Amino acid sequence: MRALLLLGMLLSPLAFADTIEPSHDCSQPSVPYEFEDQNERDQFNAEVEEYKSCITDFVEEQQDAIRKHKSAADDAIEEWNSFARST
Repeated sequence: MRALLLLGMLLSPLAFADTIEPSHDCSQPSVPYEFEDQNERDQFNAEVEEYKSCITDFVEEQQDAIRKHKSAADDAIEEWNSFARST
């Protein structure tokens, strides 16, 4: 009983690991009403590229996590099917 309780305590944080939806921390650049000069336009364009890169990196990380979760689910299904076929 004690070991079962300890196991439950250890697994609890893992069970809730994916309950919080991740979000990015990328900052949108402020769009000026009009650009004062070319330097301001260039600065804005650089900020847009930085924002785009940040969003792209976040999306790629999330898609990688999806692939890992799908692979783990597929492995578990295959394990169950293998077990079920052998019994």
